[in-house]
Amino acid sequence: MKEDKSISPVTSESIGKRFLMLVPLLLVLALASYAYIKPKLGTYTASWFYPDASLASVPAEVSLSNPGVVEVVSVQQTEPNRALVTFRALKDGKTEATVAAGDVQRVFRLEVKDGGIWEGDINFSGWEAIQASLCVFLAALAALFASVLVQLWRASWYGYEMVASGGGFMFCLFQFLLFGGLLVFGSNPSFYHFLLDVRYMTSYFVLSSFFVVTPLVLLVSISNLSLIRHEGLRPVNLLGVATTIVWLLCFPLWYAIDTFFFASPVVSECFNAMVAISITFGVCLLLSTMLCAWLAARHVPDHGMDYLVVLGCGIRKDGTPSPLLAGRVDRAFDFDCERTAAGDAPAVFVPSGGQGPDEPISEAQSMGTYLISQRGVAPERIAYEDRSVNTRQNMAFSREVIERHAGRGVQDLRVGFSTTNYHVFRGYVCAHEAGMAVEGMGSKTKYYFWPNAFLREFVGLLAAEWKNILRLYLPVSVIYVAAVYILSVI
Repeated sequence: MKEDKSISPVTSESIGKRFLMLVPLLLVLALASYAYIKPKLGTYTASWFYPDASLASVPAEVSLSNPGVVEVVSVQQTEPNRALVTFRALKDGKTEATVAAGDVQRVFRLEVKDGGIWEGDINFSGWEAIQASLCVFLAALAALFASVLVQLWRASWYGYEMVASGGGFMFCLFQFLLFGGLLVFGSNPSFYHFLLDVRYMTSYFVLSSFFVVTPLVLLVSISNLSLIRHEGLRPVNLLGVATTIVWLLCFPLWYAIDTFFFASPVVSECFNAMVAISITFGVCLLLSTMLCAWLAARHVPDHGMDYLVVLGCGIRKDGTPSPLLAGRVDRAFDFDCERTAAGDAPAVFVPSGGQGPDEPISEAQSMGTYLISQRGVAPERIAYEDRSVNTRQNMAFSREVIERHAGRGVQDLRVGFSTTNYHVFRGYVCAHEAGMAVEGMGSKTKYYFWPNAFLREFVGLLAAEWKNILRLYLPVSVIYVAAVYILSVI
């Protein structure tokens, strides 16, 4: 069952229109960079760090193998062990500029092409415009993701769209801070060194991701042990342990692939860059999943509901709700009491859940009886949904019950749902798939349920939003792969 995008406050079309703004921005940035770089190409400043600070008192001397190609404009000592030599183009051609201080020297191979000076086919004046353009582009991308995220949050539209937007925002903001930091605080003397920094960033990504994710997955495994001890050994309760094993195996597997599958160093370097970016992006999406699930669980609607769906779970052998299920019913009932006390109309409760093979009655009937006998709810305020066996069916069948009971479409009604706090995000996702705009609320439960819920929704996010994730991953990864490729072939 696919998600009904028509009820979403942010459609794919509207998101696409927002991101189309990046096309003219890229054109403007390209033209601005060209306008900045073009007049600067006629001069070039080479930077030389003295290997020995004691040479700082020795004046640097410059000699040219072909004096007619460039001329020396100035030689400046900006730091105790650093000199800047500025050249001006005279005519097209090649020359070697030898900068010497005492017995120590360095050779700069310069070429003038169309009036512009190039060092080693890669360094040129004005290259910082490219770095600044990257910062502007990434800032704009982060701002667009933030605008989608805020719109979804204001509409209480918790789901994979929100997680993907949050992950995209974190990812682009992280890149912007890195490039912005290099632009403001970096001391890169050339475009080559800037590309070198970009190349090394990929290693930093993997290292930082390892130290962020490893403690998380280990904590998830520990929580799984508590989950198994209290809830029994089931495959779903081993999700955290499986994730830990996969994560710890990723690095030797990555090393093995890099070592034995790629004969070309260039391909190997590009592969490493793409893996590093995917790991970093994955960490951002995981953190976004955790944040969105936590926000969904903490959400409290600020108005009453026409219908309140209570999502079912296991009941006792005598037909009474389990403590977990009773908590969900109580949360819905308490919320309705709070809203009616504030002047809102009372809601119709929709207990949702079928009868399992080991259950004497349906979960819906168990919840209905509890509402009537323990909470004093009038029978006419209860509409039963007793066919569902999972959360997707809970929402899909509850929609049918609501529309049949109300005599009108669910889009004209205010629908809420109650479940356990770790399960609220899943409820939103399934409600959206069923074509319902809802607001959820969660009852408290044990801590060890949360990690599995985070991981389950993270996997669900990757499956549901892989196309949009790929659309962001590819252009950002191109920046790093291009830097790695250029450095590998020069």
